[in-house]
Amino acid sequence: MVAAGSAAVLLFTMSSFAWFTVAKGVGGRDAWQAFTLIDLLLFVVLLAAIALAVARMANIDLRPLPVRPGLIVAVAGAIAFLLLLLRLFVVPEIEVQFPGAIRSIEADADEVKPGIGLYLGLVASAGIALGGYVAMNEPPSRPVRRR
Repeated sequence: MVAAGSAAVLLFTMSSFAWFTVAKGVGGRDAWQAFTLIDLLLFVVLLAAIALAVARMANIDLRPLPVRPGLIVAVAGAIAFLLLLLRLFVVPEIEVQFPGAIRSIEADADEVKPGIGLYLGLVASAGIALGGYVAMNEPPSRPVRRR
C-alpha cells in the first residue's frame, strides 16, 4: 500500500508540470488547468491512495471495510490510468493568450500536444494501480495492542 501512496504523491507533484502544450510554443496547461472533471477524479484517487497508505502505516484495522483496501486503490488507479490514456489520444481544446493579443484565442485540438506531465501522470497512475494490486495480496493489518 505504501507503493501506491508514494505513486499518489508523485502524481500530485506531476500535476503541476505541463500536461498539454500548444504547438506554436505559446504556453501550456497543467492538470488543474487543462481538465474540468478529470482533475477532480485524480484528486479523489490521490486522497484514497494516500489515506489507505497512511492507515496501513499507522496499523489501523481496515478489516471492517466491505472490500479489501488494495482493491479500492487498484480500481481507482486503473480508472485514473484509463482516463489519462484517453486524454493522450483525445486532447482538449485550450484557450491561450498570445503575447500582444487583446483577447485569448481557442487552440484547436490539432495544435495542442501532450506534455511531459501527462506521460509522467500515466506512469504514476499505473504505479497507484500496481501498488493497489500488490496490496490486495498482503495480509490485512492488525491493530497494535497497547498495554
